[in-house]
Amino acid sequence: MPSSTPMHGDPSAAIARDALRVGTGGRLPTTTHYQDTLGVGSGTVQKALRGLRDERALSLVARGHQGTFVTALDTGKLWSAARLAPVHLLLPPNAPPEATHVARAVARVFAGWGILTTVGHQRGAEGRLAALDRQEADLALVSAGAASDLLRPDSTQGHRSISLGEWTYYAPGTLVTVSRAGVTAGHRPGPLRVALDPASDDHRRLTEAQFPPNGVEYVEADFTQVPRAVLLGTIDTGVWHTVDTLIPLEAAGLRTTPLSTPKALQLAAAISAAVLVATEDNLPGILLERAAPEIAAPRRSDNSTAGMPHPPIRFDAAE
Repeated sequence: MPSSTPMHGDPSAAIARDALRVGTGGRLPTTTHYQDTLGVGSGTVQKALRGLRDERALSLVARGHQGTFVTALDTGKLWSAARLAPVHLLLPPNAPPEATHVARAVARVFAGWGILTTVGHQRGAEGRLAALDRQEADLALVSAGAASDLLRPDSTQGHRSISLGEWTYYAPGTLVTVSRAGVTAGHRPGPLRVALDPASDDHRRLTEAQFPPNGVEYVEADFTQVPRAVLLGTIDTGVWHTVDTLIPLEAAGLRTTPLSTPKALQLAAAISAAVLVATEDNLPGILLERAAPEIAAPRRSDNSTAGMPHPPIRFDAAE
């Protein structure tokens, strides 16, 4: 159960959630609101407020007709009082080092409040965003390219997006093509067979930029399985996002080549930022946006990000 799932009839949980949502300085709903929405009496609401204050989960101040405002709060205690589940983050399958870095950074932010984070994997950015809308997850990690294409202003489901900066989803040099070592184009009759993953908008666009459709045959394939498909002989080559493998590709008779066409290189830079997405009313998204932590660019063993700036994450609301 994601953290956005409501808890009906529990005033302590409802107040705790509202306090987390409005934050320090924010105004809580009225006692009448809780009575009407939860079906409880005024005394029950007041008892819940006293209990939260006694637990030092929050401090309040009444300002007459203006309402009651939160003057201080303990995020971890409110999270517990709200009876919220651990934060659930969705990553791409076979998560590369960049995605793992982001997941660890997110987990550190919530751990600072005593909140657990769980991680799942979902194929395709569109599938991860759909899981958010079904309230099956709290946060989803996608590329800037996928966020630009899929987070539409006219969407019926509002989202908030948290951009981590350039090269945090695809680090420099990690988008490559894979082929058999020692084998050149034209080694077999027919057009060059190129992997194309229809479930990945990034892979489709990168493939078309690196291998224009004239003179090639696109073969449907999971982009994470491109090296295996080359080994099996079902394709000749394909774009791949480098991940650590138990057996080096070179030892398996494969070679990797950096993207080379100007169009592919320009596209790779444009979509390289990692973006965390949450639905507009999702509490983990609100808390992460409010905290504005510094999530550094991922570091890889080949030092490909050495000397890169560590940009602060940016927050952009998409209605």
